[in-house]
Amino acid sequence: MSTKYLKRFFKPRSIAVFGASEKAESMGGIVIQNLIDSNFPGTLMAVNPEGYDAVYGVSCYRGVAELPEMPDLAIICAPPEAVADIVRKLGANLVKAALILTGGLSLAGSRSAEALAEEVKEAARPYGIRIMGPDCMGMLVPGSNMNASYSHINITKGKVAYIGQSGLLGTAMIDWAAGQGIGFSHFLTLGEGGDVDLPSVIDYVAQDPYTHSILLQIDHVIGSSRNFISALRAASRNKLVLVLKSDDVTVAKPAPAPGIPDENTVYNAALRRAGVVRVTTSDELFHALETLSRMKPLRGERIALLCNGSGPNALATDRLIRQGGQLAPLSEATVAALREIMPNSNWNGLNPVDLNADATPERFAQAAAILIKDKAVDAVLSIHAPTRLAPSVETADALVAVARKSPRNFLTCWMGRATAIDARNHCNNANIATFITPEEAVDAFLHMVDYRKNQEVMRQTPATYIEQNTPNHLSSRQIVTQALDDKRNYLTHREVFDLLDQYDIPVQPTRYAADIDSVVQCAEDIGEAVAIKALHQENAQPFNYDEKSGQRWHDLALDIFSRDEVRHAATRLAYRVSERFGDDASMGFCIQQMKRGFQSMQVNVGFTRDRTFGPLLVFGAGGYTVDVLADRKLMLPPINMALAREMVKGSRIYRILMEHSYQLERDVDQLSEVIVKLSEMIVDLPHLESLEINPLLLNKQGILAVDAAVSISPEPSRLAISPYPGDLAENITLKRSGRPAVIRPIRGEDEPNHLAFYNQLSPESIRMRYFYSRGVPTHQELASWTQIDYDREMAFIVSAPRLDGKGPETLGVVRAVTDPDNIRSEFSVVIRDDLQGEGLGVILMSKVVAYCKARGTLMIEGSTLPSNKGMQGLAQKLGFKNSFNMEEEVVEMKMLLNEPTEDWQITRLQS
Repeated sequence: MSTKYLKRFFKPRSIAVFGASEKAESMGGIVIQNLIDSNFPGTLMAVNPEGYDAVYGVSCYRGVAELPEMPDLAIICAPPEAVADIVRKLGANLVKAALILTGGLSLAGSRSAEALAEEVKEAARPYGIRIMGPDCMGMLVPGSNMNASYSHINITKGKVAYIGQSGLLGTAMIDWAAGQGIGFSHFLTLGEGGDVDLPSVIDYVAQDPYTHSILLQIDHVIGSSRNFISALRAASRNKLVLVLKSDDVTVAKPAPAPGIPDENTVYNAALRRAGVVRVTTSDELFHALETLSRMKPLRGERIALLCNGSGPNALATDRLIRQGGQLAPLSEATVAALREIMPNSNWNGLNPVDLNADATPERFAQAAAILIKDKAVDAVLSIHAPTRLAPSVETADALVAVARKSPRNFLTCWMGRATAIDARNHCNNANIATFITPEEAVDAFLHMVDYRKNQEVMRQTPATYIEQNTPNHLSSRQIVTQALDDKRNYLTHREVFDLLDQYDIPVQPTRYAADIDSVVQCAEDIGEAVAIKALHQENAQPFNYDEKSGQRWHDLALDIFSRDEVRHAATRLAYRVSERFGDDASMGFCIQQMKRGFQSMQVNVGFTRDRTFGPLLVFGAGGYTVDVLADRKLMLPPINMALAREMVKGSRIYRILMEHSYQLERDVDQLSEVIVKLSEMIVDLPHLESLEINPLLLNKQGILAVDAAVSISPEPSRLAISPYPGDLAENITLKRSGRPAVIRPIRGEDEPNHLAFYNQLSPESIRMRYFYSRGVPTHQELASWTQIDYDREMAFIVSAPRLDGKGPETLGVVRAVTDPDNIRSEFSVVIRDDLQGEGLGVILMSKVVAYCKARGTLMIEGSTLPSNKGMQGLAQKLGFKNSFNMEEEVVEMKMLLNEPTEDWQITRLQS
C-alpha cells in the first residue's frame, strides 16, 4: 500500500516549528530543544510573530512568508485560534505536511473546539496538505534522529512501533521503557487523528523493515471501522500487533447493540478477527512491550517452568492453567538428565521442575539447558527466589549464558526487590524478557500464544466452497423489500421462517391463527401436545428479553393437549397481550407440535448490528429459561467454515457437546453451517438489522429452528470486513480451445488449486512474475495470496473444470494492489505456460483495468523485465504507455484510468 506522503512526517529534510519561544511554558520551545538534543540532521526553523531573532539558537521568522525555504514538515504549537490561518498559508506555499500539537481543538462536547477543528480541516482541504493531530504529543523516530514531541526524555532505537491516542499515556510509556532499556522504531500519538488517521500510520510502520512489532493504544475507533480492521489485518500478517483498548470516559456511551452484554466483548471479537492480541490494563501493556522487545517467534504453545521452590511454581502453574495455557510434557531423557543434577531431590519428575531451595546458579543453568533442548518444550520460564546458595545476580549471569545459545524463548522472573533489581538489569542488558512476578511472566507468554492462535485461525485453509442457492436468495430479498415498503421495522413470524427456509435452515412446521377459535382448530389438526405463542410487535424484535429471561415466558404456553386446555391457554395469552400492549397489539398466534426426547440441546444463534463495527454474528447457549448473555461468542462476518468452527469450539456449547454428543464432528459441522448461512444472509440482505434463532434445537436427528425473530432497517449495514464480491464473476470462453471457464475474484478456498497452478508454472514464468527464481510457496504465503482484503487489493482468477472431471483448476491470475487514497493501483499477471494463445492475458488484464476504472482509481501501473516482450506488447495493445526505468532496469507500464478532480490528487499523481 502506498503511504509515500507519510515520509514527510517520519523522514523530513526540514522542519519549521510554529509558536516556538524560549519561555518556560512554550510547547514549541520544548519541541525545538528536543529536535536539537536528538541531533536532527535537517534544516530547523522557528516561527513566531513576536519577531525573535532565534529560539535556542535556531533562526526565528515572523511568518510563513519570511521563511527562507518551505519545510517538508510544519509543527504547529500556536494558540488554537491561529492554527487554521497557519495551515492555510502553508498550503498556499505548497507545504504538504503539518503536525498539530496545539491542544483544545478536539475537546469532547465543546462547540468552539469543534468549530476550530472543522476550520482547520477546511483550510487544509483545497491544498491537499496532510494534518496529523490535533492534541497529539508529536512523534519520535530514532532512525531519523528526530524527537519532534514534547516528551520529557528521548527514546532509544528499537524494533517496536508505538502508536497511541493518549499523549500522557505515551509519555508514561516512554519513561517506563527508558528505565527498562527498551527502544522503539517509531513512537507517536495521534490525538483525534482527523486526517492522518490510525489506519494510515499502521500501514506505514507495517511496511518498515526495522519494525518487528506494533503496540497500539486506543480509546475508541475514529472514522471507518473497516479501514481500521483492514489495516490491522494487513499488519498482523507480518508483524506481532498488540492493542490496549481503554474506555474513553469523555465520550458518552450508547447502549450496546441488542444481544450483546457490553462493548468490551465487541472489541475482543473485532481485534481477534483482525489477528491481533488485546491487553486490558496499563500493566499488561508494559509487560507486553517487554515481551515484544525481547521474545523470539513462538514455535509452539508449551512452556516448562523451573524454580528453586514449589510456591512460586504453584503460582505460575495456577495462572497458566486458569488462562488455558499448556505445560510442556517432559521426555524420559529430560527427566533422567534432571534427576542426575538433583540426586537428593523429592521432585516428582513432572513439569514444573522444583530445584529445591539449595539450588545453586550452576544447577539453575544446567536444568535450564536440559529443558530448553527438549523437543516438546517451546519456551522455558525460570522463576527465582533469592537465597544465599543462589544469589540473584550470579544466577542471572548463568541463565543468560544458556539463553543466548538457544533459538527458543527463555523468560525469567526475579522475585523480590533489593537483590532482584540487579538480576533484572543483567537480563535486560542481555535482551532477555524478565518479570517481577510469576503471574506477569505467564501472562506475557500467553499474549504470544494468543497471537499465534489468532494467526493460525486467520490462515486456515477453508473447506471447499459450496455454491449458494441464488434464486432462493433473490426471493428472500423480496420478503425484506415488502416489509420496508410496509414501513415496518420487523418481519412477521411467518416471514422469518420463510427467510430461514430460503437459506436452507430447517424450521419447525408452524401453523398460524388470527383468533382463539383458529388456535383450537390448529391444535386439533396437529393431534399432539402443542406449544402456543402469542405474537405482537415486542416479541417480533430479536433479543427482546430482560436479564432474567422472564419476559419470553409471558407469551408462551407449552405442552398443551386437550381442547379446553388449548382454549384456556390461548385466552390467557390474548389477555396478557391486551393488558400489556392494548387491544390492537395482537398479531395472532403461532402453534407448533411439542418437541420431545432426542436429548435436544438448545442453542442461540443470530446476528446484531454494532454502531462501530457493523454486523456481528452471535452464538451461544439458548432456550427460554437461561441467561443467554452469559454465553456469548461474537465474530465479524463474513466468515467461512473454518472460522465458524472456531466460533463454535470457543463456546460453552462445545464443552457440553464433547461430553454428550454421539457425533461430535457432525454436530459441530451442522452448527457451523448455520453460522455460515447467517453470514451469507448478512451480505445478501444489508437491510437486516438483527436476527435471533432461539432456540435452535440440536439432537440426533439434526438441527431445527423452533423460534426466531428479525428486525430490519431502511439504513443498509456496512461490514467491517469487505465481503466476497461475487457479483464480479462472469462466464467466459477460451479463444483457441473454446473451453468454458469463469473469471472471478479469488477466495480462501482456492488455496489448493492455487498451489497446483503455481507448480505448473515454468521457472522462466516464475522469474518473469517475481523478477527472481523462487521455490514452492509456503501455506503462509498461499494464505496471503488467496485470503485477501478486497478493500486493499483484488485478484481475479480464471477457473475451469479439469479436463479429467476432477473439480476445478486455476488457469491464470491477475492481481492489483491499490493505495489507500485510490490514486494508483499496481498490477501483476501470470498465466500457465501450456495455455498461451488462449487469450487469457487479454481477458485478465481487461478485467482488472475495468475493475480499477469502475472503483475510481486514477492510474494503473506495473513493471516487467525488459526481456518480457509478450507482456510489453499486451500492455501496449490495451492502451498502456511503456517506458524504460534505467535506475530499476525494468519496463514500466502505465495507464490513466480517471482524470483527477482535485488539486491534491494531481499533486499525488505527479509525485
